[in-house]
Amino acid sequence: MAFSAVSPILGGGSYVDQMFNETTARTSETQMLSGTGTVAGTYSPIYDGTLIFVSIGVSPQAATSLCQSGHVKLIQGDWKPNTIIFPFWGFGLATAPQSFAGGEMITTYATNLGVKTQKKIDSLLIEFDSPVTPRVRVVGTFIGTS
Repeated sequence: MAFSAVSPILGGGSYVDQMFNETTARTSETQMLSGTGTVAGTYSPIYDGTLIFVSIGVSPQAATSLCQSGHVKLIQGDWKPNTIIFPFWGFGLATAPQSFAGGEMITTYATNLGVKTQKKIDSLLIEFDSPVTPRVRVVGTFIGTS
C-alpha cells in the first residue's frame, strides 16, 4: 500500500495518501507514476468517500534542476467534468535563490470529488519552460465513508 496517514486534525475517517509522483521532466502530457512507485499507472482510493484536497509538491533533485510551472490533470469518468486541471508553479534554477531555499513548493486545491475504491483515478503531467530533473508529487486528502 502507498504512504497514508490518518489525520488527527480531520478526524478518524480521513486520510492522506500519495496518489502520484514523477521524477522525470515531462514536456508533453504524460501519465504519472502511481503512488510512490516507479511504474506509470492509475490510483485506487483506499476507501469510498470524498477527495477534499489535492496538493502538488514540486522540488528540485539536483543543483541543475529547473521547473517553472506546469499542470496535473486528474481524470475519473464519474466526475463532472471528468478531467480536472490543477496548475502549479515551480522554482528557478536550483543553484539560484528560490522560494523556500530549495525546498518543496506546495500548491493545494480544495475539491469535493466523490471517489470509490473500484473507480481508478488517472493522471497526466506536463511541465513548461524546459524543465530539468524536477520532482513532482500529488497527494490527496480524503474523507472515507467505508
